[in-house]
Amino acid sequence: MAEKPFVSIISPVRNAERTIDTTMEYILNVDYPRDKLEIVLADGGSTDKTRDIIKKWQEKYDFIKLVEVPDSKSPGHARNAALKVVKGEYILFTDGDCAPHKDWIEKLVEPFLKDPEVGMVGGEIYTLRTDAENDTEAYCEQAGFLTIGDRVGMKKGGYYPSIKKDLPSEINGSQTCPFFATANAAVSKKAAEAIGNEFWHEPTGEDVDFNLRVLKKGFKLYFQPAAIVDHMHRATPQQFFKQLYGYGFGHPLLLKMHAKNVLEFYFSAFGNFSFAIPWFKPGIIYISDFMLMNLFALVFAAVFGVTFIIGGLAAVIGGIAPIIILLGLVLIFGLKFFLPVFTMKPPSKLLKYMWIHYMAKWNFVKGGLDGMKKFSRINIEG
Repeated sequence: MAEKPFVSIISPVRNAERTIDTTMEYILNVDYPRDKLEIVLADGGSTDKTRDIIKKWQEKYDFIKLVEVPDSKSPGHARNAALKVVKGEYILFTDGDCAPHKDWIEKLVEPFLKDPEVGMVGGEIYTLRTDAENDTEAYCEQAGFLTIGDRVGMKKGGYYPSIKKDLPSEINGSQTCPFFATANAAVSKKAAEAIGNEFWHEPTGEDVDFNLRVLKKGFKLYFQPAAIVDHMHRATPQQFFKQLYGYGFGHPLLLKMHAKNVLEFYFSAFGNFSFAIPWFKPGIIYISDFMLMNLFALVFAAVFGVTFIIGGLAAVIGGIAPIIILLGLVLIFGLKFFLPVFTMKPPSKLLKYMWIHYMAKWNFVKGGLDGMKKFSRINIEG
């Protein structure tokens, strides 16, 4: 049997007191030779007991390292500090709120050993419930939040497609963008060195940028769904919304750095097709169920309000046809948007789940709009 390669696991942490013990228990339960493994935890300036907890684990295991980055501006910044000290032939990334399965390392390394042109491998991400009564966790689990197979339509795994046209939809972190979240991904030392062995220094979008740079250097990206990490999601809706806001905020920056100068219209509400027109900067507008639901709701409110103000109830009744049509469109796209929520359990939480579903999307959109202002790139998502 061939000798197993030495691997390094990098995990950036900050105020992970709630989850870090569980993460360490799961990582240490992974079936892989201890003499072929190092764990490097990069603390980005925790103010809780995270570092104390890590140091207790270090007392038990000499292959656990702590890198302190007190001025860390982002998870990518913390990872860069860890990348400077790791020795592994393959570098595995996960987070301080994740729980890898027992065969995680074996499965994640496997594609590298079969094909030397593979530069990155990503695994599947599911939910680890920590509180049976937590509505945010229940929503994330049932919505498949962060799952890869559903997002890219590759449940059985395989090679990610290459970037063909540098269209905004190919590189902005959306459903059609080929990237692995660093909650469950690995990079070969060769590929990491080819892109400077670091993540960009921006506050968000660093995982997408890292993947894209590896891909553009000629390496392959391989999705390995058998390499599974369970994720302990945010404990409150507000924390979850903040996470979504950050995702959206980074998308215009990705457009600025990677997309060509076109304005792309992506119709996710009508079968996922797009067209692009020449533009002086890269940009994208998604025509989604969420966007159309809100757009027609605003038009309905405006038409109803103006009609009532001008002519009263009689005028509203007289012009009932366009009002009914607009209301019907609101209902159609609203039903399509909320459809995933209707099957969630328990049914008694339906309204709570609908609220989380709507506000998560709204915060994602708002993040994109705020990022659009900062980075001067059109990015309207939904």
